[in-house]
Amino acid sequence: MTTLASPPSDGPELDLELPAKPAFVRTARHAVAALARMHDLPDDVIEDVRIAVSEACTAVLPAADDPDEAIPIRLSASAEATRMVIELIDPYSRLEREVAGAPAELDTADLPFDRALSLPIIRGLVDEMAISPRQGHGVVIRMTLLTEEADTES
Repeated sequence: MTTLASPPSDGPELDLELPAKPAFVRTARHAVAALARMHDLPDDVIEDVRIAVSEACTAVLPAADDPDEAIPIRLSASAEATRMVIELIDPYSRLEREVAGAPAELDTADLPFDRALSLPIIRGLVDEMAISPRQGHGVVIRMTLLTEEADTES
């Protein structure tokens, strides 16, 4: 199993709390893409970041009876020359065990059906992924995208 890269030790550069409503997926997507651009990440990585964040946010939107009572989702991201790490906290889902590793190695059998629909798209875009239970309740989705520069250093 692949060892997942951890976020930079000085914390995320972007930390958003967004209403769990479809209208705010665009905000998350644009904010993370702007951070990637600030770090001069390649255009293809920026596009992959945008789509992965969009899919992850859409996957965690609740099917709440009253959308005005929805608990916000939290998105954080850090970028550097060789990689970008994005974490999305889903306050609604439950997960029995962590699902982590290289996207091709992930076993998604334990994930809720609606999330599983977004995972094939995300798998094709990221280099590492982890979906972990969060202490208390909820799930943390962590995605790492490596730049071409990182690929050549390996």
